[in-house]
Amino acid sequence: MDTLVDLNSAISSASLTDKQTESIAWVYGADLTQKDAADIIGVSQPTVKQSLDEAAEKIAAVYRKWEYGEITVEYPLEDEEITEEEAA
Repeated sequence: MDTLVDLNSAISSASLTDKQTESIAWVYGADLTQKDAADIIGVSQPTVKQSLDEAAEKIAAVYRKWEYGEITVEYPLEDEEITEEEAA
């Protein structure tokens, strides 16, 4: 739970643009594809990707400022299968 609160605080502190905030909301909040988010926002998919990349850098900078340490996330590629042991 603390991680989610910290993430919310980091996003709020990152000085994101409206396009970056909207891209994050649609792609990660509403679980839409970048293409679907782009259609809603009225921009191209590469623009949404760029907004997400820039937002991630700004959020990471906040964590570095907080001396939070390295944060990593691992996930399988789409063509890799997850074993039952890995899922547990």
